[in-house]
Amino acid sequence: MAGHFPRKRYVSLGGGTGQSQVIRALRMLDCEISAVVAMADDGGSTGVIRREMGVVPPGDVRNCLVALAADPMGPVARAFQRRLPVASDHALGNLILATLDEECDSFVDAIEMCERMLGCVGSVLPSTQEFVALRGVTCDGRPISGEELIGTSPCTIGRVCLEPERPEACPEAVAAILSADVIVMGPGSLFTSIIPNVLVPGIARALHDTSATRIFVCPKADTQYETWGLTADEYVRALYDHGADGCVDAVLVHRTRANGSTSTRAFEALTAEQIAADQARRAFYASRRPPFSENVLPHVHDVRVDDAIIKSLERMVPVVAIRDFNLADAPTAHDPAKLAGAIEAVSGCRLRRR
Repeated sequence: MAGHFPRKRYVSLGGGTGQSQVIRALRMLDCEISAVVAMADDGGSTGVIRREMGVVPPGDVRNCLVALAADPMGPVARAFQRRLPVASDHALGNLILATLDEECDSFVDAIEMCERMLGCVGSVLPSTQEFVALRGVTCDGRPISGEELIGTSPCTIGRVCLEPERPEACPEAVAAILSADVIVMGPGSLFTSIIPNVLVPGIARALHDTSATRIFVCPKADTQYETWGLTADEYVRALYDHGADGCVDAVLVHRTRANGSTSTRAFEALTAEQIAADQARRAFYASRRPPFSENVLPHVHDVRVDDAIIKSLERMVPVVAIRDFNLADAPTAHDPAKLAGAIEAVSGCRLRRR
């Protein structure tokens, strides 16, 4: 039909709750959506299923499926998220994905069956179908093994790696990245949700080779010790240091108009005693909840952005877009409408540079 243009293809690259946020934003745009999900999760219900059933982690995939469901608040989507006391409080969607993985030829086939079940408006793809583990080293040189422990590290993480070191990338995920018009990395936990995708060599190569505009959404706030105290430019530097150097065309940064800074208070590094007290508090409340319920948030502080940090970002990334992404009563979440508008505004930045 004359005048008809194909919809743009957007890929969300990440994991955790941040990826569900960006999917909600992308659904406000007229685009095709694929979610490429990290496969290193080993905590909670996902970790138990992974260890006992020998399958790749289903939890973040489940959340993306629900975010892409025809009706994310409908009965089927709600059932996928329902935790079952009769099944050790596992989420029903985790059990369905794990069981279908055993019955199907691949985890991708299991996901596709769930996509049909939920009437998904996009696709969900694992970055790898291999069984991988995340290893890390803190900034003060302490080794930490496992995604869950890295997420609650005793101090900021310096580096992470996968074991095995070079897992094979999911071919469908590579194809989605290479054919995309726009790739959105983040928001989310840097070392446990975003970087594990880049550590898969085939995914890193696809990010380098794609002609898509590659956007990094810098998190608004730190809620886990893995990135405690990192500034916005240090987030990008960590991405570059783990194989994504040259793979960011634009970065979206949260900065409030009210005070000219992303921080609502001066950040002070926590002492070891304060961190220990906070972890004890989290363990206390977690012990009074079902085994796989969400942990109580630790101290939350906004990711620091000031004029010097912005200038540093501008030396690292071609386009730096500064916005107020505040969402009422949600200190760590981006407002979906504001995020959608910002993504759309910078989505052609790489094409304009050529």
